[in-house]
Amino acid sequence: MKRKLLVICALAAAGFSLNAQTTDLGGPLSWKSDIRVDQIDYEVMRGFDANIVAAEDAVNDENKSQPWRFGYKYDTDFSLQNSGTWETLSDGSKLWRLGITCENAITINLLLENVNIPAGASLYLFDGDKTNKIGAYTVRNNREDGELGTEMIFGENMIVEYHEPANVAGQGSLTISSVVHGYRTLTRIQNDLTRALNSSGDCNIDVNCPLGDPWTNQIRSVAMIIVNGNGACTGALINNTCDDGTPYFLTANHCLSGNTSNWAFRFNWEVAEGDPTLSCATTTNTASSYNLSSSYDQTANGATVLESSGNSDFALLEIDNMDVNDAINWGVFYAGWDNTDVQSAVTEVIGIHHPSGDIKKICRAFDTGNNISHSTVAGADV
Repeated sequence: MKRKLLVICALAAAGFSLNAQTTDLGGPLSWKSDIRVDQIDYEVMRGFDANIVAAEDAVNDENKSQPWRFGYKYDTDFSLQNSGTWETLSDGSKLWRLGITCENAITINLLLENVNIPAGASLYLFDGDKTNKIGAYTVRNNREDGELGTEMIFGENMIVEYHEPANVAGQGSLTISSVVHGYRTLTRIQNDLTRALNSSGDCNIDVNCPLGDPWTNQIRSVAMIIVNGNGACTGALINNTCDDGTPYFLTANHCLSGNTSNWAFRFNWEVAEGDPTLSCATTTNTASSYNLSSSYDQTANGATVLESSGNSDFALLEIDNMDVNDAINWGVFYAGWDNTDVQSAVTEVIGIHHPSGDIKKICRAFDTGNNISHSTVAGADV
């Protein structure tokens, strides 16, 4: 079997500033005090025709010409000025909260516009039972275009909590432009085995099975992408010849739906080696370690398209809100490549991806090499 040697180039962390996608501030302020979550305003989404959505998904799932859709997107206009509940706390700081309900939703996530979080302020998302949270989003999550796409909260209720210290009171802004009602699961299995988990074909098995052993580095480069708030795609973090940790990301052109500034890139979402639910014979999985917060907190936000082509169906992006220290903290890998013409000698092709929004899978194809193309790799660990 033709396979080139993988060159592992260690990246030094020195000289890079330390950043994180979200900042650990110890949790939402209301979790650390006696502030009641039942004293806030709720916006209830109006619902949608599930039959129409299912018919659209059946076409999309078959032709795969656009991202796999997991959620219905409501257009909204909830801002700090026209929605929610403000409170002035004893220290002079201000707290804004808004509850959002999507009946029977598996998950809820948001697209935000006009985001300006001043230094010292924070934004959290969490469920009413305080069982899972996202955040804090802080000043480092500000973008010039003001956009932000969030991760998902489980369940049909979400609370959005924004806190401003007294010295920056009134300086922040945000508008919830879309609420996404997740009706197909990306992160957990329901009693009726909903569509996303285990929906990939029988050729796809968990990446931490023996088939993945020769590709443990490349597996760590692959991320699932939340596209435009309600779709799912996949791709890989790739190296460059400067070995400088620039977060280049390779994905498919057909994934370029909407504005890449609100994309979220989730790394390391997979069943861990040794987990009793690891499935090496079939694609069947049950709720387990991939369900934990550590499996989806490792998320980068926003990207810029550098190059793309519909003919070859590729898109090269640079993740806007990620650096080499994030890669180090998350244990991810910069996959490599070269343009050597070895097509005639290739006998095997490996694919690592998140098919249909499933947890990370690996598949293998055999061929004489005459009908497939191949790029060898030179990667970089961190």
